[in-house]
Order: sequence, then C-alpha cells, then structure tokens
Amino acid sequence: MALQADVQYVNYPVDGTAARKVERNTQRIDPVPVYTRRRTERKVIAVDPVALCGILMSAFMIIAMVVGLVQYGHSLRQARQMNAYVQQLHQENLQLQRQYEEGYDLDEVMDIALEVGMVPAEDLDRVFITMQEPQEEDTQMSFWDTVTTFLTGIFA
Repeated sequence: MALQADVQYVNYPVDGTAARKVERNTQRIDPVPVYTRRRTERKVIAVDPVALCGILMSAFMIIAMVVGLVQYGHSLRQARQMNAYVQQLHQENLQLQRQYEEGYDLDEVMDIALEVGMVPAEDLDRVFITMQEPQEEDTQMSFWDTVTTFLTGIFA
C-alpha cells in the first residue's frame, strides 16, 4: 500500500484570515406584538320603556315646536304684507273719497233733489210709537235642570 501524506493545516497569524468575535448588542428588542382578536364582553344596557317614551315624546315636542315657529314666522310675514295692503287700500279709499267729494257740488245736488220731489228731514211729520218689552217669568231652575243644560251645552 502506498503511503498517504499527512495533511497538516497551517495557521498563519495574518490579518483577515482569522474571524473576529462579533459582540452582541446588549439592548433588548421587544418583538412586534401580533394583533389577536379578543372576545369582548357583551355589555347589556337596561332600557326603561317609560324613559324611552319620554325621550321620544320630547323629541316629537321639539319637532312640533320648530314647525310651529316656522309657521308663526310665515304667518307674521303674511300679516305684515296684509297690513301693508290694507294701508295701501285705505290711502286709495281716502283719495277716491276726496276725488268724489270734489267732483260734485253739494248745493247743486240739493237743488236737483228738491226739484225732483225730495222733502227735507226737518219738514217731515214724525210719529213716535212706544212699546213695552215683555217681562220674563222669574222661575228658578232646579239643580238637575242646570246640570242638564250645562252638559247639553258642552256636548251639543
């Protein structure tokens, strides 16, 4: 058998040939937390039906109040418009009355009326008739008649 050569490894102290020890970082890094879905506890809220009805009623009343205020504002604007219209008609009426009175001579109208046969009020014969008002009978109603009259007046 042939002789085999001994393999010997030579270690030369040269830079770059030796691996240096890596120092570990002494700061501790926390791992990133992984999101896990937790089961939430169910919270049960007790609802009082009377309180719920009260809340609904108050909301309804607020809505009704707002609608009423809007209608009131609209009615107020209409009233102002109508008041201005009435004032305009009043001024027009005064102008027409003035124009009518200035258009006729009252003495001339009186002369024409006397010619046609009108009699002045001072020359008329007056007749006075006296009448007596009939007296009501003084009767007292009983309590039940008063109650019956009152109830029929209410529910009529």
